[in-house]
Amino acid sequence: MNQRDYTGDKEFLTGRAIRFFSRYGQELDQIASLLAIRLNQLALAYTIQNNLPRESVIITTRVKTLKSFLKKVAKAGWPHFYYLKDVVNDIIGARITCWFLDDCHGIHDYIKQNNQFTIVPELTKDYISNPKKSGYRSIHVIAKMCYDRVKSDGGKINIVSEDMNCEIQIRTKLMDTWADLTHEFHYKAKDHGIEDPALEKILKTQANRFYSEDESFMAIRDVYQKMIEKTEKPNREGFTDER
Repeated sequence: MNQRDYTGDKEFLTGRAIRFFSRYGQELDQIASLLAIRLNQLALAYTIQNNLPRESVIITTRVKTLKSFLKKVAKAGWPHFYYLKDVVNDIIGARITCWFLDDCHGIHDYIKQNNQFTIVPELTKDYISNPKKSGYRSIHVIAKMCYDRVKSDGGKINIVSEDMNCEIQIRTKLMDTWADLTHEFHYKAKDHGIEDPALEKILKTQANRFYSEDESFMAIRDVYQKMIEKTEKPNREGFTDER
């Protein structure tokens, strides 16, 4: 008996996605929380190393909604998949928002060097160095992150090591503001078949202005770092075992 080919079967794949979210929703939330912990520790190390206030690098994480996932799979033509990460790399995502432009690439380097993440180089997109036509700027990284999964095997519960693809977006606060505005007034309109060249031109012009401001803000960063170097470095280390 030939196995049925479910490729492109919208009803079957929609049902599978819904069942997955129903069964693994809590686990996805826990992975997102673990991602936040690891990135926050990394941000702490980075800001200490570079004489920056901790709040200059902010971490937020999220799990993609079922509605958003189905929309993405539909756009891809309803491909067959066994795991969600087979077709979507950003089921779990993080956004790193930096006060200063140079820290976007600095944090990116920290992630690449950290042994808790395995970067997928071919899926890394540096839209800061090479912005999109729309003016969008951000660094997009796909990183595999290991986590402990609770698994039932023949009635026995075990903890096994698994990995999950996570998308990490890195950008400045100004880039983040522009992206939020663009998503509301540009991409949502396109979803409804509405295109406005005049609006797109305005948004691109504003993106370039924000980038110029990001470059000028670097002077503030330099002054702050020199000020900290002249004062006693505050004790901002994490937990240590001092027995």
